Formats: sequence, C-alpha cells, structure tokens
Amino acid sequence: MIGIVVTIALRLAGCALISWLVWWKFGLVAMVPTLPLFGIALARPLLDLASALGQQMHRAHWRDVNGRHYAYRGRPVRVVEDDDHGRWVRLADVRAIVGFTTSDGALALSYPDGVLRIGRPPEPHVRDEALMAHLDKERSPEALGLRRWVERTIVFPSRRERARLGIRRAGPAARDPD
Repeated sequence: MIGIVVTIALRLAGCALISWLVWWKFGLVAMVPTLPLFGIALARPLLDLASALGQQMHRAHWRDVNGRHYAYRGRPVRVVEDDDHGRWVRLADVRAIVGFTTSDGALALSYPDGVLRIGRPPEPHVRDEALMAHLDKERSPEALGLRRWVERTIVFPSRRERARLGIRRAGPAARDPD
C-alpha cells in the first residue's frame, strides 16, 4: 500500500511539474490542456489505492474470526479455542439451532468439566465433546444434523490438532483415583 501512495505522489509531482512548466513558458491559457494529464496519470493508482483500502478494511473486519468462522446452515456459531486446542461452543447458538430446553445448571451438573462461562459479558459455552454427548441424547432431526456437523467441523479437527501437537486431554477416566 505504501508503494501505491508513493506512485501517486510521484505521478502527481510529475503532472504538477509539467503543468507549471507549460504555465511558466506559455501562460495560463496554454496550461489548461495539460489538466487531463492528471486524470490519465492518476486513474489507475487511485483505483489500486481504493482496492487496497477495501482489502484492508475486509481484513480488519474479519480479523477476530480469521480461520475460525463457523456457521451451521447459515447460522453463525461462536466457537472459542482454548490453550489445549479444545473447542468451546456458545450454548445460545446451539439453543437457537436445536431448541433444547436443558438449563445451564443441568448441563453443568451433567458435564462438570464441559460447561464454562467465557467472554465479556460471560456467556455459557459447552466443550465440543460434552456437546456431542448431549446431542446424542436428543432425538430431534435438528439435533442429529447438528451433531454430525459438530463432529465433522469442530470435534474431529480439534482431536487431530491435539494429536498432531501431542496434547493429551485429561478426562475423567485418565485421572488418578486418589
């Protein structure tokens, strides 16, 4: 983008110099035909600058979800990844899709390590594997479709990433009994 601005500055200076030389040598009336030179010399760099600014605005707008945008049938689903590459799905998004009525407290009791309040303001999020276990209990067609989507889009890539990095998640079965 700096290169485009430099190009515009150089072309503008060149056009101004030519117009000034014509004005100085032949007068004001002779300088008028040099004005279209500005349009010819600056059109392409100005279009390039507009395109670069549009791309920068696009990057700035999507920066927070870069590579992590999830949507189920057109509905956005917020997914947060923790330090161990486990993924947490916002419960409000799941409820908007499936419509199940299990309360946050009941989910927290059923999955003690699977429900967490994340963000500002804190919103309940459910861990991907706990969501899979809960969706197994639901029998609606929406829940079954969401379960397949969660498994393919969220859970499987998360497991693969943890396996690639050698991260083992300490589940209830992996803990010491003492």
